[in-house]
Amino acid sequence: MAHVLTGVIASGAGVAVGFAARRWRSSRATSTAFAAAATGKFCYQYPRPAVTVDTIIVSKPAAGAPAQLLLIKRKNPPFKDAWALPGGFVDESEGLDIAAARELQEETSVDPSSVSLSQVGAFGDPGRDPRGWTITVAYAALVPTTNLGVKAADDAKDARWFDISALPALAFDHKLVVRSSLRHLAKQPAAASVAGLAAALDSAADKLEGPWQQQS
Repeated sequence: MAHVLTGVIASGAGVAVGFAARRWRSSRATSTAFAAAATGKFCYQYPRPAVTVDTIIVSKPAAGAPAQLLLIKRKNPPFKDAWALPGGFVDESEGLDIAAARELQEETSVDPSSVSLSQVGAFGDPGRDPRGWTITVAYAALVPTTNLGVKAADDAKDARWFDISALPALAFDHKLVVRSSLRHLAKQPAAASVAGLAAALDSAADKLEGPWQQQS
């Protein structure tokens, strides 16, 4: 019995020590954060990714015409001169929705009030961006027409519409982002309002296959 009690006490002591150590580490990290807050900046021991937004704008097809996707040609490396989704880095203290609308307007001149963006999801494979660890949040919208005053600007050297079933090679992992976004849009009420559109979006998504990450 003495041996059993000794084992229990030793085990309990180990748990207590482990708990105390965790509390100490947590307290130290918190103290460091609060101390850094006095200078206006927080410093943590954990690395943080950059965050970007990408927009997937698909036009509803006119009679007998295919749905089309709005793409931009990149002006700068990486993937200079490659086709990509309109998007870019989220500014500090900027909401994701606002960043998506801003980037769409900056690169394509499309008025954000003319589209209804909905969040598709996040894409964060560690190797998706050659610039470093970057997580992107995708926003998609179905628009009634391609007549949105599209004009390349800012980081885009060109902007144009492409048939969703005949897309060019895309930068980063944007092919994966497009596939997920087409499936997202196919489930929206707006797609159901156009005969055959949901099926066309799903079919175009099915044609997009890996590898997802392009080399710059």
